[in-house]
Amino acid sequence: MLSTYDLTLLGSLVTAGGLAFLRQGKSPHLNVHWLAGRTRTIELPAESQKQHARSTALAGARWLTVGALTLFMACVHGAKEGYLFGPWTDVIFHLVFVSTCWATTVYRINQAANRSTRVFLDRQH
Repeated sequence: MLSTYDLTLLGSLVTAGGLAFLRQGKSPHLNVHWLAGRTRTIELPAESQKQHARSTALAGARWLTVGALTLFMACVHGAKEGYLFGPWTDVIFHLVFVSTCWATTVYRINQAANRSTRVFLDRQH
C-alpha cells in the first residue's frame, strides 16, 4: 500500500492540475501552444472557443475529482510509514509522472481545438 505521504503528494499535484485546467477554461489565451508543435496563427471562432472551454472544464473536473479521491484515500487508507523510493525521490517521481499527464491532457485539448478549427475553416470554403 502507498504511504500517506505519497498519496497526499500525488493528490495535491493532481488537484493543482485540476485547478489549472479550470482556470485555463476561463481564459483560453493561456494555452500551451508549444505542445501542439507550432504557434496558432488563426484565432478560434466563437463556436470553437466554447468547445475548447467545455473540454478544458471537463478535464479540470476530472482532475479535481481524482485529486479529491486520492486525498481522501490518503486520509483514510494510507500506510503510516514508508515511501516508494525515498522522500525526495518520491517528490521527483510524482512531479515527473503528473507533469507528463498534464502535458498529455493539454496536448489532447489543443489537438481537439485544432480539429474543430479545421472543420470550421473547411465549412467556410
